[in-house]
Amino acid sequence: MADSLETELKTYEAQKQNLLADEGKYVVIHGTEILGVYATYEDALKIGYEKCKLEPFLVKKIQAVEPVNFVSRDIPLGCHTSPSR
Repeated sequence: MADSLETELKTYEAQKQNLLADEGKYVVIHGTEILGVYATYEDALKIGYEKCKLEPFLVKKIQAVEPVNFVSRDIPLGCHTSPSR
């Protein structure tokens, strides 16, 4: 499954400069084909399911600069299943 959207992501990167005219909207990509650009995520997702059924497709927000998401595992190092010392 990890590789299932590799083609779609490569297609997005290859077409990104053209897609930036619609920055802030959402693109639907199936394989190497751009199925359309939509104003909302919900609209894009609906079209993706209508056209692709259960096949993988990508809905991606068009952005010049991709946000960086930071996830912290702020978990104490002590083991929660062993008795306290």
